[in-house]
Amino acid sequence: MCLDVPDGHGVIEVIGDDGGSLLLLGGDPAVLEANDGCGSVGWLAARAGTGGPGLAEVKYLTEWLSAPGLVPDPRTGRAEPPDPECLRPLLSLLAPGRYVMTAALAPHPLRVVHPRARQVQSWYSDEELALVTTDTWPPRDHRAVRGYGDRIRAGGTLPALVALFPTAGSCVGYLLDGHHKLAAYERAGTPPMVIRLTPQEPRPFRRHDLDRARAAFSDGAARRPGDALSRVFAYMREESV
Repeated sequence: MCLDVPDGHGVIEVIGDDGGSLLLLGGDPAVLEANDGCGSVGWLAARAGTGGPGLAEVKYLTEWLSAPGLVPDPRTGRAEPPDPECLRPLLSLLAPGRYVMTAALAPHPLRVVHPRARQVQSWYSDEELALVTTDTWPPRDHRAVRGYGDRIRAGGTLPALVALFPTAGSCVGYLLDGHHKLAAYERAGTPPMVIRLTPQEPRPFRRHDLDRARAAFSDGAARRPGDALSRVFAYMREESV
């Protein structure tokens, strides 16, 4: 059945495709979602829009990260960084600039931080490394977690996580890819292999960055699931005044 909406107010609109879609409320971006089977990398790539990494590129990257062939030194845990071309789909999503890449087993202890309502509610200065998740945690695809766990326990080439750190000395990084892999490492009780990306010239936190963060966090409550219709009706009430 097809139906026409000739008198629509244009408040609710959805654009995109199966790779990524965007919900607009009153013309403003409200929710961006991507479910292409590529985890957080696919979700991040969807934000690039036209001209960003394609589905085939993202799938190749996620498959390569499941067995990148990084061999840690038995004494230091460090590994030779991979060829940057292997990470090209993800690197193309970064801000322009020069980055330093390293690879090593994560030190112990490792802390996983999942922001609630886009706010980290605890401090972790005593940990040697903390990874802030950027996707659903814990992951819901239990089959993928079990598959990575089998590979980890079997030995050989280890799956790799990719995290972005603000400075070379920072103990806190943002997990860009590898949420299922990290869950598998935790279940196996094994330190994960982490590919670490860091801007060569750290970008200082400026006043307008703080203002943008405050604006985003203050709007966080309106972005929680179930609040979309409330925002629509609030918008329509404002327009009718």
